Amino acid sequence: MALSRQAYGETLCEYYGLQHGSGIVGTDLPGVRLFRIEQYHKMTPQMYQQGVVVILQGNKIGHLNEYQFRYDEEHCLIVATPYPIACETFASKAAPLIGLDIDFDLTIIQELVDAVEQHGVADLPWSQDSHRGVAVTAITPPIGEGICRLLACMLDPLDAKVLGAQRMREFYYQLLKSEQGHVLAQYCKQDSALARVAKVINHVQVNFADKLTINELADMAGMSVSAFHRAFKHVVTDPPLQYIKKIRLNKAKTLMAQEGLPASVAAIKVGYESPTQFSREFKRYFGLPPSKAAEIGYV
Repeated sequence: MALSRQAYGETLCEYYGLQHGSGIVGTDLPGVRLFRIEQYHKMTPQMYQQGVVVILQGNKIGHLNEYQFRYDEEHCLIVATPYPIACETFASKAAPLIGLDIDFDLTIIQELVDAVEQHGVADLPWSQDSHRGVAVTAITPPIGEGICRLLACMLDPLDAKVLGAQRMREFYYQLLKSEQGHVLAQYCKQDSALARVAKVINHVQVNFADKLTINELADMAGMSVSAFHRAFKHVVTDPPLQYIKKIRLNKAKTLMAQEGLPASVAAIKVGYESPTQFSREFKRYFGLPPSKAAEIGYV
């Protein structure tokens, strides 16, 4: 008899040595990480990369400015563009939060989008290019069954090697058929506003320490400044310069918390010229001074 997703989560934590404490580890499936958190975290900004977050046990509440969403055992999170999302995590030692962080496999997703569109999408709940680049979608029975098959093959290295790509393909196909499948579909369409903004965001992710101008970014997106500003805010919920500031602060947090750099060095590396301004904006954004960077949640 197949295990429930919650039972799979507990079994996977034991299999990958994550049955105690909090942490995140890679699995036998490339691009799939298992995480476990056993303490409550108040609303704190955290950097989310492109991919899907599947909760096997517990729940989180996220905020993108005025947009609030909950993802839990019955809802997964799709992130089409890297986001600094303010999240509240509900977990304890008795009831830890367990989940998967799954990277996009754009080759598989593009193949699926092409196949679905060739077949016709009239019966699928895909909307026009009118949604932000993050969405929560219900885990339907087909998605849930696909997740369980994915989890099962993660418990055997040979199964993961032989069946992993097939299981991932099935998982993404079912996501494309979900109520938020348009987020994946629009990401793959080069002319969509989401894809154009995503291209700019990918540039920002690499060049965040440079002096980036709105004109430069709008040109990169192939839009007028006003159209780019409007599209960017619609997709990301932040104006471009505000988003860039959040990216810099999140990158600085990582440099301090994971690499042990002092605040003054981290500030310069992410593009700040004034350490004082950096410290002030860091505390306003995270609610803690740079010296407490290591105390800020990571997933």
